[in-house]
Amino acid sequence: MRKNILITIVTIIISAFCFCEDNIEYNTGAKLDFSCDTLKFDTVFTGEKSSIHFIKITNNSGKNININSIHLENDDNQIHLNINGWQSNSAENIELLKGDSIFVFAQAELKNGTKNLAFTNSLIVNTGADNQKVIITAYGINVTKLNGLITTDTVLPANTAYISHNGFSVDKNAKLTIKEGVALYFNKNCGIDISGSLQIEGTLEKPVKLQGIRTEQEYSDIPAQWKGIIFHEDSKNSVINYATIRNTQTAISAKNNQTLTIANCILENNFYNGIALESTNTLIYNTLVHNCGNSCITIEGSGNYNILNCTLADYWNINYRKNAVFNCSNNIQNVNVLVVNSIIDGNHTNEIDFNPNDNITFSNCLIKSDLTSNEKLNSCKLNIDPEFANLDSVNFRLKPSSPAVDMANYGYIMLYDYLATDYYGNSRSSDENPDAGFAECIK
Repeated sequence: MRKNILITIVTIIISAFCFCEDNIEYNTGAKLDFSCDTLKFDTVFTGEKSSIHFIKITNNSGKNININSIHLENDDNQIHLNINGWQSNSAENIELLKGDSIFVFAQAELKNGTKNLAFTNSLIVNTGADNQKVIITAYGINVTKLNGLITTDTVLPANTAYISHNGFSVDKNAKLTIKEGVALYFNKNCGIDISGSLQIEGTLEKPVKLQGIRTEQEYSDIPAQWKGIIFHEDSKNSVINYATIRNTQTAISAKNNQTLTIANCILENNFYNGIALESTNTLIYNTLVHNCGNSCITIEGSGNYNILNCTLADYWNINYRKNAVFNCSNNIQNVNVLVVNSIIDGNHTNEIDFNPNDNITFSNCLIKSDLTSNEKLNSCKLNIDPEFANLDSVNFRLKPSSPAVDMANYGYIMLYDYLATDYYGNSRSSDENPDAGFAECIK
């Protein structure tokens, strides 16, 4: 008898507790809390599924409530939802206990159009009174898929965008021309393989942009998102002008090709090297290379290399960087290297590594080095802070007080007309002397 009474009492207590917890109030109009008031998708490629974002909805009303409905304001099949674990763009009668939360996951898949578009929708949540909403925004870019082998001369028109999931190649008998304002996005472990010729024709106002497919802000400076541009031994007569190449394994690598020009480029956040050259004839000028896991420029084998008015700056801090910013130390063949009017700086004590037996000259350069003097160094300044302006924003322009100001050799500016202006189009002859680096100082 006593046992039966005890069981009855426990049952009543449990039932009462459950009744309290299950007391759901309907049509309360209770206000819910949201993890954001606007869910923003970064750049979304039309016809491609975006990354997944989420909204957390929390009941801080102090009572157990029923959510009458959750739905999209405009269900045009461009936003796909998962509501509380169910793949659907709408849901009804969701019980939400006080202090509890649910998640709504969202993925964008914008439709192809004739032009880029700004997309807006809203998530509507109703508990019985006025609707609450979270705005959903995205900017869609119309992209064309570009994969496989290009076998004939091809032009990518100005201001167009391309996405490559598998990478693409240019045949040895073909030339690929990329016009100003073109944007190319690459999937992981793919890139551009050039056996023929590549002509990138960007401008200061509309550079050609090459990067990985992840456009979210948190991926903006993550290296190794794609392979980069690889020039093979049959490639010839290629020019890269005004290109921004970001977040690669190695931005540009070339081996045994005839001629390559890299001009007015920004190469940044590359896991291995910015530029890796082996047995080529290469001209590089007005170019900024920074944040590389090995070297900004590495040279091997024979060939002729002119590096003029460049800024090579490497403060890599993701892991240990083994090599110097400028590395030309493994040559066993005839090599001719001329580095002029350039800045070589980084977070190591010595940022130039070269074979003293090679034909290499540094002239009028500001160099981070543990050398005190060397016959290879002509009118160079050693181990002095270049005083970059706005280093945190990777601007790498010079302050007026920088020791690189007015230290460039004007003779080279007169000799090569393409050095008459810097990366930003500023004249190098507008004051007493030109400055070292890819850009004149800020005055």
